[in-house]
Amino acid sequence: MFICRNIITILALGLLLSPLVQAAPLSNTVVDVKIIAEATGGKFKAISGKYFEKACDESLDYTAEVVDLNGDGRPEVFITVDGTCLGGITGQYIDLYIKGRDGRWKSQFGFPGIYNVLKTKNKGYPDIEIGGPGMCFPVWRWNGNKYDIHKKCR
Repeated sequence: MFICRNIITILALGLLLSPLVQAAPLSNTVVDVKIIAEATGGKFKAISGKYFEKACDESLDYTAEVVDLNGDGRPEVFITVDGTCLGGITGQYIDLYIKGRDGRWKSQFGFPGIYNVLKTKNKGYPDIEIGGPGMCFPVWRWNGNKYDIHKKCR
């Protein structure tokens, strides 16, 4: 009877813990966090969280996303910071970090907006629409070295 109860307890714990184990692969999270910290010079150190912004004199919420925009197997990093201090009336501040040929990460945006990755591409990278208040949203295009305004309104 004692052995039977222990087996049932172990099986029950296994069932309870199995969703936690399957939630997200730890290795991808650890790798993504390392990439985010490297790309942002240590300013952001997790997939989401809070950081202190001196310009606002407050802690702001942020999210980070590691992506491969051009399909070359090397990561790029989108950062979105919530709040009107940096995001203005849009409520979000965005940046995109791309590693250059010299091995250094370069900020592409660094202004208020909501990004939308489009299907159109130039030199391997997709065009990116920057949304916000109003009806006119600019489209940014990769020029081979950086993202630059392609169209003032989409």
